[in-house]
Amino acid sequence: MKVFLIFWIASVIGAIAVTPYQFKMLQGKIEEERRNKPGKKVPSTPVLMLISVFQSALLLGVASYVGTRFAPKVDLHWYIVDNWLFGIDIPYSVPTMIVVAILAGLLLSILIIAIDMAFAKKMPKIDMPLPSRKQSLLASLYGGISEEVLTRLFIMTITVYLTSLIGLEDSAYWIGIVVAALLFGVGHLPAAIQAIGKTKVVVIRTILLNTIPGIVFGYLYWKYGIEIAMISHFAADIGLHVVFGPWYRNKIGQK
Repeated sequence: MKVFLIFWIASVIGAIAVTPYQFKMLQGKIEEERRNKPGKKVPSTPVLMLISVFQSALLLGVASYVGTRFAPKVDLHWYIVDNWLFGIDIPYSVPTMIVVAILAGLLLSILIIAIDMAFAKKMPKIDMPLPSRKQSLLASLYGGISEEVLTRLFIMTITVYLTSLIGLEDSAYWIGIVVAALLFGVGHLPAAIQAIGKTKVVVIRTILLNTIPGIVFGYLYWKYGIEIAMISHFAADIGLHVVFGPWYRNKIGQK
């Protein structure tokens, strides 16, 4: 129960932290909805934020509960949390793996930007308000914690558990890693389509740019525990949205 509560509370904090970023990105769409449909009552932004956080909290609660219940059945771990709560030994050097996770995340952010540059000429031109670095920093907590709870702790764990029932052994982990990574990519489609538009290039780009890091995060979860995957994901989001991202958006002329 303690482990479940830790992941649930942490992921809900991430869901709260991302709301300024989300509503900055959606600000134009919300205002357009209010202008185009004056007879339709659109809730105020604070109310929309509360609804969003409440829905996320429910989903993250289910994901945290199911993930923490089934992960031990397939030898998936949260080594750092277990060490903190119960004094269980960690089978690797924590400082070393934190450095590795951060470097992996930053390298992934550079790779993602490089791949995105190849798509840039074929992408629809957009004009949308961009979040500040502070909003992006807060949003990175959602990526690093909440998205990892949803995709790795929940989806990957359940996939590994179900496939291991038919005796796939290590293959079950790779199937879980790939399935979670693909669904991680698909999960970003609604926001991408709403912000950019629905084209074949947008779909391929969105799935590819999220599946690649998802595979790395899944591997880190398998071998070193969910916390290392979270740190790497957080570092990747910092690289994408706070460090390298603003430079890249200026380079392609996105305002």
